[in-house]
Amino acid sequence: MIFEKQEYQQNCLENIVKILQDFDFKKQDNLQECLRAFYKITPLPVQNISDKLNLDILMETGTGKTFTYLNLIFELNKQFKQNKFIIFVPRKAILESVKQNINLTKNYFYSEYKKHLKAYTYTDSKSQSLIINHYIKNEDELSVLILTNSAIDKEGNLLNKNNENLFNTKSIFENIISLKPISIIDEPHLLKGEAFNKYFSKLNSLYFRFGATFPKENDYELSNVAYCLDSICAFRSYLVKQIRVHTLIQDNTTPFLIATNTSKSKSESKSATFSFFKNGIEKRTTILQNSNLGKLDSSFQGISLVNVNKDKAYLSNGKIIEKKKSYKLSEDEIESLLAKAIDLHFEKEERLFKQNIKALSLFFIPNITDFRGEEPFVKNTFERLYKQKRNEVLKQNLDSKYREYLEKDYDDEGKLKVHQGYFSGDAKLSSKEKNIDNQEAADIALILKDKEKLLSFDTSLRFIFSVWALQEGWDNPNIFTLTKLANSSSDVSRHQQVGRGLRICVNNEGKRITHRFLRDDENEFFDINHLDMLVSSEERGFIEDLQREIMDSSFALDAVWISQERLESQGLNAREASRLLIKLEDLNLVEFDELGNIYKIIAPIYETIKDNKDLKELLKDKFDSILESFKNLNTTKEQVQNANAPKEKVKIKHTLAEEFKELWNTINQKSLIVYQNINQDSLIQNIAKEFNKIQIEKESITFESKIFDTENNKIITQDIQTIGTKDYTKALNKDFKSLALDFALSNQISLPFLLELLNKLNRSNFNNSPKAAFEALKSIFKEELHKNLLLSVGYEFAQSYSNESVLYDENGKPKKEIEAQKLGKFIAKDFKSNEPLTPASNYLFEKVVYDSQIEKEVILEETREIDSKSIVVFAKLPKFSIPTPFKNYEPDFAYLLKDKNGQKIFFVCETKGYNDASQIPAVEQKKIDYAKRFFKSLQKSLKDENIKVIYNTRINKQDLLTSLKQAQGE
Repeated sequence: MIFEKQEYQQNCLENIVKILQDFDFKKQDNLQECLRAFYKITPLPVQNISDKLNLDILMETGTGKTFTYLNLIFELNKQFKQNKFIIFVPRKAILESVKQNINLTKNYFYSEYKKHLKAYTYTDSKSQSLIINHYIKNEDELSVLILTNSAIDKEGNLLNKNNENLFNTKSIFENIISLKPISIIDEPHLLKGEAFNKYFSKLNSLYFRFGATFPKENDYELSNVAYCLDSICAFRSYLVKQIRVHTLIQDNTTPFLIATNTSKSKSESKSATFSFFKNGIEKRTTILQNSNLGKLDSSFQGISLVNVNKDKAYLSNGKIIEKKKSYKLSEDEIESLLAKAIDLHFEKEERLFKQNIKALSLFFIPNITDFRGEEPFVKNTFERLYKQKRNEVLKQNLDSKYREYLEKDYDDEGKLKVHQGYFSGDAKLSSKEKNIDNQEAADIALILKDKEKLLSFDTSLRFIFSVWALQEGWDNPNIFTLTKLANSSSDVSRHQQVGRGLRICVNNEGKRITHRFLRDDENEFFDINHLDMLVSSEERGFIEDLQREIMDSSFALDAVWISQERLESQGLNAREASRLLIKLEDLNLVEFDELGNIYKIIAPIYETIKDNKDLKELLKDKFDSILESFKNLNTTKEQVQNANAPKEKVKIKHTLAEEFKELWNTINQKSLIVYQNINQDSLIQNIAKEFNKIQIEKESITFESKIFDTENNKIITQDIQTIGTKDYTKALNKDFKSLALDFALSNQISLPFLLELLNKLNRSNFNNSPKAAFEALKSIFKEELHKNLLLSVGYEFAQSYSNESVLYDENGKPKKEIEAQKLGKFIAKDFKSNEPLTPASNYLFEKVVYDSQIEKEVILEETREIDSKSIVVFAKLPKFSIPTPFKNYEPDFAYLLKDKNGQKIFFVCETKGYNDASQIPAVEQKKIDYAKRFFKSLQKSLKDENIKVIYNTRINKQDLLTSLKQAQGE
């Protein structure tokens, strides 16, 4: 497994180190003071300061919180010389996972910190002896004790009893307390019990809580937050998979009772809310007492709602519909879900295989006997369906290596070896006790402990079955399909369920397939990194409840959904939030979704409201912060997608598509970046020149005098004096090479290059402040590297490529339609009629699909002729990207222009909603710079003198002619 420094994880560690910089580890009584100072310079969405010794880290499932808190142990040892740690986990499976992670990361952390972390667990008398003789008695050893809550939550536990092996009369736990260990609580929402906290509180030392979910109870709620990476932010930052929920519908006609209103007030009638399916999509409707139920289904025509109570709805035909608290699927439903899951697995397996990624599928089943019993229904049905589907797949034209992979599905005895179950207790039972053979035992160990081997194509195992044993603490980055064959207990949230497969996948070399790895191509990222979740139609409201859980555990605004509660969490009061939603609805920016009782964003909010006088008056000084919240909604994808919902299609105008084909084929050629004449000496000289221009100030040493205000019960800073400056000269003489090595590794710079560069830099800047100097060097290095590469980058174009694309079939014929999501996030509609707006007559598509306000205006712009050239056709470019050394780049529009002599101009245009080109952010400008070189290289490669390819940006309010002339250099 390859481990890399992730920026968000490093930010988390940096926050913690900043908070603890002035923390007294001996007295441990000034944490709140440290937090107040930290919040002044680093505002976080939650600043609830408690009087406890906790620091809370909110990290979405799948973003590597275990890795982060293991890294934290090493960092606290390095920065503050802390040696003793405890990790508390709620389940044995999580404990095993933590042990596995310590083992997997051992070499990585040694390379970073030149130390090993010694881990101890409490299981039996032998482990007890190790804890006493090493963890307790060797105080200089960097070590961690991994415990479940059950190890200390009872007076009779061995850790709480006096032990004769100790050198004093205290219990093992009392001796641990005397070490003042730093604790880490994993999954805090599961460690809030009174029994556990009775003993845990005796530690009375600093502790960290890491979790995606925190308790709601006052004593355990989120507080003293050091870092916040909530679910929405993690998705928006491309750190987790997209979730696509497939609901398998067996019975369309049976409605579910979701809620009842038993109010007896005169102004409000009794009612019942029902869930039902229509065209495969779940709908909800509320029926008033004595009203007809015909809208649920035609079979209920003429039947009315007579009465309701808390859990039942009474119908006029004598039938009673009850709320379902749980369910049990029929064998037919289980078989259908298994068949669908196998289909989905094979749909993506070969494609992922070609990218060196192994696909795994996870199933939650009703009972262990369904997999290990005498007649295991789930296991037998899976084997039958898998063999059937596999035979169908083998008849297809497959990649030869993938075919070889499938042919290894059976062992030498002809037994299928692609599936295995892992159940509660498997970790501690022997093979004989589990009534399984040696191969099954090996597979179980593989699932639980050997993640690397499980992800190898040398292992055929890829379908895993469990009865909720694999919850928090077990996940796998390559779970791509998760199927629910059973009702889960009430304490298992939907967010926890999907969490087993949210982690970004890795390839066979252990490399994470990140957004950056895929050149920042959002479409390609989510084409690979998505989790298919299969549920039965018995799981009413699964999507909406999952979305609600995600929003409830997040602080950022969602890019698709918005609610009054979420706006209130951004600092608005109830009146302001309610009126803002009404105004957004009036502006046709959101629409109310009755099923989820929430608003869906249907148009770009930020651009529309940024100059709205009414909203500025309503929100006053809160307007700017709310506007900024909407500005950050960058990804165009839904975090939770209803896979049953039909995908909106947009028709392609056939005649215009024939005209557009030559342009499309010209710009859509496969391209390869080539570098020519990169001058390393020149690059070093330029970096050194820029760095030596700057003067970094020495760090100040300040003295603060504080007094305790007894009336207000708080500490007040009375005076701050600068008493000197820091000089790092002596320290750097000793540690400079080590710092340089860290800098080279974290910024992917070759060490020889860096050493040569450092010899030319002003050393006094580093003596004044090593951190500030290295930060400045990092910024200058990136900028100068970009300038150097820009002069050296060229492109080569493939002469042959497949005609198959989003617009044309393999024979080069225009396709009839395209998925709307490939063009943009929003579909423009008439404000009054709510009908789709009609684009310009020479626009390639029949609907206005867009991502920004300026794109919408461009598509609606009716321009047939410009500068004596006719605009034959123009289009928003779907799934077209240009490779650059910086990031992949996607231009917005392409125009085909012809003059009277038949000369063709292929004008590719990037639209920017800025009033001036100087406002374009540096990150965007870099991509634009490379795009200019791309199209110049493309023009040179063309053999047809009758075609001219040009490119330019078109900023807000700039007409097309001006942009075109600018591109032509006129």
